[in-house]
Parts: sequence; structure tokens; C-alpha cells
Amino acid sequence: MPALFRNADSMTGRLALFFISVAITVGLFCLILISVVLAWSEDRVGERRIMIDKQQAIQYFLAYPNIKSVQLDPLTIAYNGLQHAPKQIRDYLAGQEEFIGEVGQGSDSRMLYMTTYTKRGETRQMALVSKIDAIEISLQEYMNVMAIIVTLVVLLIGCFTAILTRLSKSLIQPINYLCAQLSDHQGDTNRVFNVPQDAAQEFQTLTNTLNQYRSDMDALMKREQAFARYASHELRTPLTVMKGSCNLLAKTDNSPFAMRQVERMRHATEHMLTMVDALLGLVRYEKSHNNTPCRTLSFEEVRSLIDKHQAQAEAKQLQLTFVCQGTPRTHATPAVIDMALGNLLRNSIAASESGIIEVRLQEHCISVSDQGQGYDPNQESQGHGLGLLIVQDICQRYGWRYTLVNKAQGGCLATLDLRDEPLAPDVETAALPTIP
Repeated sequence: MPALFRNADSMTGRLALFFISVAITVGLFCLILISVVLAWSEDRVGERRIMIDKQQAIQYFLAYPNIKSVQLDPLTIAYNGLQHAPKQIRDYLAGQEEFIGEVGQGSDSRMLYMTTYTKRGETRQMALVSKIDAIEISLQEYMNVMAIIVTLVVLLIGCFTAILTRLSKSLIQPINYLCAQLSDHQGDTNRVFNVPQDAAQEFQTLTNTLNQYRSDMDALMKREQAFARYASHELRTPLTVMKGSCNLLAKTDNSPFAMRQVERMRHATEHMLTMVDALLGLVRYEKSHNNTPCRTLSFEEVRSLIDKHQAQAEAKQLQLTFVCQGTPRTHATPAVIDMALGNLLRNSIAASESGIIEVRLQEHCISVSDQGQGYDPNQESQGHGLGLLIVQDICQRYGWRYTLVNKAQGGCLATLDLRDEPLAPDVETAALPTIP
């Protein structure tokens, strides 16, 4: 559909133009119809008049059988036999047994009627000729009638167009008001939508619903930001205490079993601190994403994230490799990158029993490739599905594109496209294609 017909701003003018086009078409049709009906009615009047004259002519010829013609009235003349009629009339009626109709054009038009009558058992022909143009409307009268009709049609079109324009404005103007307010105040949560007081009740209901939705969204966002602030104060403090305590316990002379437990607690504490920082980073990005600085994702940062999962990979006899082919730029904080890449690595480790897990850093993206069991969207996955919701949420908030595809030789390839573009979330986890 052309863009013109999807734009509500010019809907009133387009409706008026459409109505005028339809009205002109209907007006022309009515004009032609009236003209045809007028000509048809004149012919029918002339036929009925000449048929009435027929009875008078028959009575006259029965009384005076030898007379050749008679003038019945100033318009009609009857001929007792076709041979007595003028040559032009005989040419029209040649070969006809019965005839009634108008012949000729303009002032030369005549109504002809040929019939028979019986005198003493003998059938005789009779022709009647009437100057029908004398009782028909003239060309000037016809033009006057058409002019009156056209004037009335134009006046009606003008009145109906004005009414339609006013009505369409009252129906479409509230939509234009709402669209303009949505476009001009997208980031203003305190903006209240409004429509003219004389707008239809449905538009009033729509406006109230939009205001309610905006209020609910604003309240939800404030609750989420408040939760993040509280989490930063209420969670980071005990986690920091736990981390310090673990470090102190690690310096004491404990048994190997106790040292392993202390190390596990230390890793869990660091992971929880990273998650809290990532959640705070997401909230800060939503609150002021236009002012969030863009930074370079360095080789050392990714290498450090991979090293955190080295022990988990070695426990399953997996080999972690890292290939750096570029350094992308992103608005995400290190904690957010840690959460996203960490989920991909943990999923790949959980889904693999052997082989190599390769992390590849490129100019615009970062990918994790494994040689595990692959991903089946029709079954409950014990590997790749664990951190998928978290990765989806991060990608949606930062406008990244996340893809997960099965490889032809086995395993999966997960890719995070970190380009700073307004990309819609594109999580391919159903009916996954395979790549060579």
C-alpha cells in the first residue's frame, strides 16, 4: 500500500477527494440517465398522440373513401394509402407492414405511423405523419434543464463535502493529536496525553488508557531502579564482608577440604558481586543510555573473563582457546560483558563432554563455539538454555543481536553482535539452521 494512504495527517483531504470523485461520477451518470429518460419520454408521448389520431383518420377515410389525405390538426396529416404519401415518407416505410417511430433530426424530425384499416372486407393501408419537433423541448430548453441539474448536483456535492470534511476532522484529528504527542514526548514520563473535549468517547477512553499505561510503566521503571539502588547497598556490603572473611580464612592453616570450601565461597561471592554490578549497569544504561560512554573491549578483559572459567573447563577435560581478531566498542560495563560472556561460556561447558571451546573476538562481535551436543529447541536443554534468558535481556536492552546456531560437525556457535546500532532483539533459538 502506498505511504500516502497510510498517513493519517492527510486523511481528511483524501476522504474529501474520494467523495468528490464518487459524487462527480454519480452526477455524470444521473445526467446521462436523465437525458436518456427525457428523450425516451418525448418519443412515448409522440407515439401515444399519433395513435390517438389514428381513430380520427380511420373514421374520416371510411366516410370519404376516395380522399387521398386529410389534415387532422396543425401537426398531423393522414394519407389514405402509402402511394399518396410523399416520396421521402414512402422511402422510410418501404417494405413495412406496421411501423411507428420518429425519423429525421432536429426541425426535420417526424413521427411516422403506418397501419391498416378495413372497409367492406377490404384491407387498406394508412400512413400518419406528425411534426413531433413542435411539441418536443428545444435545444435551448434542453440545455437549461441540464444546467439546472448540474447546478443542483454541484451544490449538493459542495454541501456534502463540507459536512464530510468536518465529520472526518472530528474523527481523525484526535488520532493526529495523539501521534504528535507520542512523537514529541517519547522520553517524557510526566507528559499527559490529551485530546479535544469534543472528541468521541472512544478517543477519550483511549487517551485515559494511554495515560494509565504510561503511569504504570513509569512506576515499574522507578521500582526497578529503586531495587537496583537498594541492591547496591544491601547486597554489596554483606558480599564484601563475606569476600574479606574468605580471604582471611584462606590465610589460616586449614585442612585441604576446608581450603577448597573457602575457595568455592570466594568464587561464589565474586560471581554475586559481578551480577550485582551488571544489574546496576543495566539500570544506569536504561536511565541515561545517551550519556553512557563508549569504550573498547580489550584483549586483556576478555582473557581475564576466560581465565575465570578455566578451572571449570579443566574439570571436564575441555580446552579453552581464545582468538583475537579485533577489539569492538560497546557501551556495556565490564560487569555486563562478564555476565553475558560468562553465561555463554558456562552454557558451552555444561553442554560439552569433550573437545575445544573457542572464544573469538572480532571487530564488531564476540562468539563462543563448542563441540558439544548442540541445541534442540524441542527438548529441555541442560546446557545452552540455562543462561539464555539473561543473555536475551542484556541484548534487548543494549540493542545487540544474539544468534545461536547448530554447526554441521556438531556443537553450537553463539554470537553476540556488539555494534552500536538500534537493532531489535533477534534471538534465534527455534528451528535453528546448521552452519558448516
